[in-house]
Amino acid sequence: MLFKESGDKGSRITFLFFNGFGSDYSYWDKLIPYFQNYHCVMLSENYFNQGNDVSVDELRNALQKRYIVGVGHSLGYEKLCLLQERYDFIKLKKIVAVEGFSRYLGNNLLLRPHRKLPLDMMKVSYATNTIGTLVQFMMFCGQLAPTIPTSVNEKIFFGDLNLLDDGIVPPNIPHLVLSSLDDYIIPFYIIEDNFGKLSDVKILYTEGVGHLLGFKQPEFVYFKIMDFIQKN
Repeated sequence: MLFKESGDKGSRITFLFFNGFGSDYSYWDKLIPYFQNYHCVMLSENYFNQGNDVSVDELRNALQKRYIVGVGHSLGYEKLCLLQERYDFIKLKKIVAVEGFSRYLGNNLLLRPHRKLPLDMMKVSYATNTIGTLVQFMMFCGQLAPTIPTSVNEKIFFGDLNLLDDGIVPPNIPHLVLSSLDDYIIPFYIIEDNFGKLSDVKILYTEGVGHLLGFKQPEFVYFKIMDFIQKN
């Protein structure tokens, strides 16, 4: 897992960002500048062999005893929840799901077969042509000219791909869920299925950005997050 820090380490709030499947820090390129007055920690799976993995001590030094607001894109939401379960020094006070999900296939048994077939087909395609399928996936997300990776860490990549068959129980903390009505990767009915029954959740939709909300509408995401953290 890769690690990057930015912003003001003396700020009261630490924003902990985790990007989604098959992407890297660049997903946050247009959003992070809005958070320059806050302490920001970005985490990313090392899908493309881009550097050395973060140590537990580095994570602890950056995150323990901090007021942490998690911001996870797509599978990154699940990753943040799993990190909180794994490390006792990561205590999320609030969490933002940017087109995120707790169960990709859905909780409703009627949804699962509908989602399972294309997922299985996608796995076959990735196994046959990993980089080519990833580029097609990014274009389907709404990225017109995606960067083509030169290599893929297959252990991490396919391990995370298999996570899509399972899921997690969302933590019992305040949630803000942001999504787009034209997101065909995590459509609105999966958003409602995953988060609609939580006791403390606000779900907001925009449109016209596909599965790249944080990249294409960073100002919208920033102001909604600010509204969220300033309440309670």
